[in-house]
Amino acid sequence: MIKRLEIRQASAVWHIDGAEISMFHRKKIPVNLTVSGIEAYRNCLKNNTYEKDNTPLCEAFAFFGGISFVAIGYKAYREDFLRMYRYFTKRFVKEWYEGDKSLHSKEVGIGYVFETMLYHEKIPIKYRFLYILDEIDNSHHFVDIVNEEFHAFWTGKIQKAMNEKVSLKMIVFRIGMVRTIRYCISIREETAEYLKQMAGFYTARREIITEHKFQQDLFGEKINYPVYGKAFKDLFKSTVKREAVIQQQKFVVENRLQLDVRHDIWMLYKKHGPSLYYKKLDFSLINSPSLRLEVKYYFKYRFMGVYQIQDGILYQIAEAIHLMTERNPAIRYFADIDDVDVRALYIALENQRESDGNNKSPLRTMRTISLCKQACAYLMSAARDEQIRSPHPRQNPFEKFVFTNSKEYLKNTPVIPETVMDQLEAHIKELQESYQLLFKIFSNTGMRAKEVLFLEEDCLEKARYDGYVTLKYKPYKVLKARRKSGVGDYHRILIPSFLADDIRKQVAETEALRREYGLPYLFIRKRKNFKANMLNMWYFSLLVNKLIEKHQICDEDGTLWNFTSRQYRKTLAVTLIENGATIEELAYWLGHLNRETAARFYAEVRKMKLAEMNTKFFRDRFDLLLSQEQLTEYPEEERRLLYIDFCLEQRKVEFGYCLKKA
Repeated sequence: MIKRLEIRQASAVWHIDGAEISMFHRKKIPVNLTVSGIEAYRNCLKNNTYEKDNTPLCEAFAFFGGISFVAIGYKAYREDFLRMYRYFTKRFVKEWYEGDKSLHSKEVGIGYVFETMLYHEKIPIKYRFLYILDEIDNSHHFVDIVNEEFHAFWTGKIQKAMNEKVSLKMIVFRIGMVRTIRYCISIREETAEYLKQMAGFYTARREIITEHKFQQDLFGEKINYPVYGKAFKDLFKSTVKREAVIQQQKFVVENRLQLDVRHDIWMLYKKHGPSLYYKKLDFSLINSPSLRLEVKYYFKYRFMGVYQIQDGILYQIAEAIHLMTERNPAIRYFADIDDVDVRALYIALENQRESDGNNKSPLRTMRTISLCKQACAYLMSAARDEQIRSPHPRQNPFEKFVFTNSKEYLKNTPVIPETVMDQLEAHIKELQESYQLLFKIFSNTGMRAKEVLFLEEDCLEKARYDGYVTLKYKPYKVLKARRKSGVGDYHRILIPSFLADDIRKQVAETEALRREYGLPYLFIRKRKNFKANMLNMWYFSLLVNKLIEKHQICDEDGTLWNFTSRQYRKTLAVTLIENGATIEELAYWLGHLNRETAARFYAEVRKMKLAEMNTKFFRDRFDLLLSQEQLTEYPEEERRLLYIDFCLEQRKVEFGYCLKKA
């Protein structure tokens, strides 16, 4: 029953099928016309005719206005109106999906649904839908319907992407990260399985997984965990952590499976504390397919034994092959290389220059020739793989180049002067405590970088002497030689008690992290939102050099000191020798297995002392030959050149030394 009950000021109160509704009163519109409009609206809702033609809805909206349109439908025919609203919500979601718009707000506005509901080519409706539900109780039902349908539709799309094992980047682009994560967590089990499988793809292609990389690959952007909730954060992080553990166990073991000559790229891994280091060998650097195959077989042989993945010899061999084949395109195999080719290679390497214009180190030339010699020797030997079909080299043309003085080209590690060490000790407190501890251990023990980095939690033992503690560590560089000689893995030296106290503090601070990763190392660390790793020795040297630059720490000549961690070992060795340590004592302290290695330090110290004595001798002679008054006549640069001429006796004449200006 539809009936107008009364008119109150500018409003008319209507009784519509059991609901009392107040609408704006318009005098010029007769009651029967309003009744027929309500009946047409009711029939459209009851019979679902809006699914084929929304004209009755548009006419009712244009006749009654937005607020009355909703009031009549929701209060008088609630179930029918909500069913109609849900239908157009589904249509909006589908049409919006087929478009190219993106939605990044937290909620989907109801205005989109009413725009879809009331779109008509012949009845254009322009309305601000922001306040259309103002007179409706429980208006949140409309928002809930939109969210439910949006959730159901896009959850289906997410499930489809998960089943197809593809990323969710396009979905994130369309509906935003917040909504994508919310829908994912609503299907937690499927999401957990999807994350597990997608993480497994990294392992399948031997690629290290990280949270940042995983986020970018799946969603195309970084995840802001506080916004997206703890549930997804825990699920995502646990997936990455579990896969990282699998990779640490699997990658190193499966290194040998990478040694496949059919592939141009080999990925080799090794453990470094809680993380993995990798080496990518790209054989496509060698243009010649036949030479490339021979080099692959050589590397397969080389890496089948115990190997270091940091081995960078491929690039030097590839460079040598490129230089030889560029000059002589007839070279297809190592068997085609003759003496002339090797001599030309040697000349080409000798003429190479660095980016600053200086010649490259002769050591690089020596090493490149030696590496090619080893590869050629393998192809001639009985160890050569039976699958190699290339011709056997009859001679090794690289053998004719023998380098007997290569050690003369090595740059000796300098000793840290006392003035530099004093200034470093004064300013080292500006670094983090862990880096301060590294500095103290290096300066007090002379240990190698890896030996310090991998100190273990039980590295301290009681000593027989008051004020000292025994430090136990593995000398990794000579570990194999120690085992062959029947010596234990650990070497022990004495350190002062104050240093032992600092080490105990580091042991306590890293206990939880060591327990979490099941590792014994002291210098493990984990920064927020990063994977755990070991302290970086290169970064430690960088920090110390920044400290040197900041405080202008210079040597006796006024030159800014360039610091490396190797300098500690040399400095300690020289200090021990100058204080009367024997070769045996020096060898024990530095962890050497024989006297010869320690004797080199003695020889170098003798050479340094001789140089100092010679410098003092020539300085005294120079001062005797020239008075202070005569020296003032020469500028600084000419004075330096004059001193060199006197030392070389280039100014010596029949009656003494020539003092004439050059």
